[in-house]
Amino acid sequence: MDWLKKHTKAVLIIIFAALVAYFSQFTVANWLVKQKIQEDAAVLSKLYSGLYRESFEQLKSLSTRISYQCDNEDIELMNQAKSGNLFVDYVDLHLPDKHSCSIYNSEKAGRPLGKFPPSDELDFGDVTLVMENSQFEEMRLHTSKGILRFIFQQPRNFLSNCEECLYMTVDVDGRTVQLYQHSNEPYWEVYEGPMGENRMMIKLYINQEGVDFLVGELVDMFSVLIVLLGVLFAVGFELNQTERKGLSGLLNEAIESNELKPFYQPIVQPEGSGYKVVGGEVLVRWLASNGEYIPPDTFIPLAEQNGAIDKITDQLVDNVLHHLKSIDLPERFFVSVNVSPSYLEKPDTAEKLLGKLKDSGIDPHILSLEITERTKFSDLNKAAECIETLTEQGISIKLDDCGTGYGAFSYLHILNIDTIKIDRMFVDGIGTENFKIKILDSILAFARESKLHVVAEGIENKTQADYLIGAGVEMLQGSYFGDPVPFDIFKTSFTPPTSLSSTHVLLQ
Repeated sequence: MDWLKKHTKAVLIIIFAALVAYFSQFTVANWLVKQKIQEDAAVLSKLYSGLYRESFEQLKSLSTRISYQCDNEDIELMNQAKSGNLFVDYVDLHLPDKHSCSIYNSEKAGRPLGKFPPSDELDFGDVTLVMENSQFEEMRLHTSKGILRFIFQQPRNFLSNCEECLYMTVDVDGRTVQLYQHSNEPYWEVYEGPMGENRMMIKLYINQEGVDFLVGELVDMFSVLIVLLGVLFAVGFELNQTERKGLSGLLNEAIESNELKPFYQPIVQPEGSGYKVVGGEVLVRWLASNGEYIPPDTFIPLAEQNGAIDKITDQLVDNVLHHLKSIDLPERFFVSVNVSPSYLEKPDTAEKLLGKLKDSGIDPHILSLEITERTKFSDLNKAAECIETLTEQGISIKLDDCGTGYGAFSYLHILNIDTIKIDRMFVDGIGTENFKIKILDSILAFARESKLHVVAEGIENKTQADYLIGAGVEMLQGSYFGDPVPFDIFKTSFTPPTSLSSTHVLLQ
């Protein structure tokens, strides 16, 4: 009883935080859904309209290059058109003399040229867009020499594990075209806007299952964070002025005391029957006074909020360069350091990093920066200027966790990024029934078309590694090859150069 009287205010603070967390869940969920959907829908509309526009241009271009003879050259050109567009599933050619051919057969097309009522056709001059069951189905180009046709494969719901949670409609000249499946459950509209720079309008609808799937974990994390902040505030309230430091104060002390240590996780390439270490990703660990390491998800979010993240990044780069200059590195070896968007938006970042490299005598090609998406860019143009200066000196820029959100497409278009890292969520399912092969293959196809290097992370077993190598992934990272370790242990994997056996885990 005496304890309760002594700590009444702290207990009330914690109870208040728990009540706020509970009663704010619905409001937070609605707000998060709208933010997430609106952001994704804007990118989706550009993606889909861009792909259909690209199909239109490809169809026109292909028509000028083929001979309308159904010879081997025509077949090859049609195959190239299919492989160059993720939406195109089939290409064929129908000549006035009833002869036809396709990407699979030079004698006769395997799919008939069906007739559709005018209500199912949209005419764009000599090009017709055909709909069936309220979905885009075909695109045909009509000439005196024959009819050239693209048949589309329907797009997948970007909530790939929740197929009937969200659906999209596109209005074209008063006609409604439906994308994705939907159930009979209640849906509500969460987005409406133009689809690209054409006459189409897009609408997105979601049900409660979709809300839970899309932001359920974020809402739970928000609730936990509110309660945790309440506990921290209550503890801080109880401490006297001389003892009260708070987590921010402890983190600042850790930075000043150089308690944030770089750990290195190997990045490998296949070589012969094994793997060769070609680089490493730097992961920060907080070495507490009791000798235990504090994981980054405990303090990095706070550092991003209170502005300490840039100071941590600078200190991390200094420690990494100090490690690297002490040894001879293999040719083309690199080390990746994670940086936040705010770090790349500062006007002095490029000059500061290049100065550090010059002072250490380290070749800029050895340093690589991985852009994290925990926070958003506030000024992409400033970041693009910084990145351009760094890449001109040979520093590689990688996009971390590519594929987890459609915001990555805008970064790849505006920023000079040369490498993407495939998130572990696309790797975990390899070898299981839940493996979403089309999503992963689409990301890899996009990387090939964009001439981007690819690193896959989160690899935990040989099945995953073998599949990714067969799919053309250049570099691999994960616990199968080695966990994050201090530099003294990490450097033994490449000094002297060694190859890693595919039958054991590296760097334990």
